[in-house]
Amino acid sequence: MSRNPRKPVSWPDRLREVAEYVGITEEDRIIIKDTGAIVRKYADQLTTEVYDHIFKFASASQFFVKEDGSPDPKRIQDNKDSMVQWLNYLSQAPTTDAFARYLTAVSAMHRDIPIHRPGLPSVPSQFVIGTTSYYQTRLSEIFNEELAGLDRAAHASAAWNKVLMVSLDILLGAYLLDS
Repeated sequence: MSRNPRKPVSWPDRLREVAEYVGITEEDRIIIKDTGAIVRKYADQLTTEVYDHIFKFASASQFFVKEDGSPDPKRIQDNKDSMVQWLNYLSQAPTTDAFARYLTAVSAMHRDIPIHRPGLPSVPSQFVIGTTSYYQTRLSEIFNEELAGLDRAAHASAAWNKVLMVSLDILLGAYLLDS
């Protein structure tokens, strides 16, 4: 019995569909853009926290060490820079085709075995999910500290949770299609 071939995914269409499904409104986009400066202000700190957390787990830190097992500062910094860039992109509440292609490329980089390190597996999806969850939690805490009024902080957290979930869906795309 043959399997039906999968229909190619239009990642830009999927990005917009998931954004609609999770309920990102124009008000959410405005809140994301308005609080983008706060996220950018904390992006380096948050990303350092993420990497401190990663190094508590050998299965996660293996992607950021040299052959001798010591941390690889260049690789860590390059990845931190990529994550800060991702947060910067998210702060613009994008729904463009270019953003969907960017996330699809990042997904493939996590899912594919690195050419420069053939002994490593693909990055397990739970680390992509866990990292997104870490950002959700910390951004909620930051908004509670930075924004006047719990209502405003709650709205900012909700809007950012939505955009992070849309991003996560595309970031997991390569994992989902290969199963």
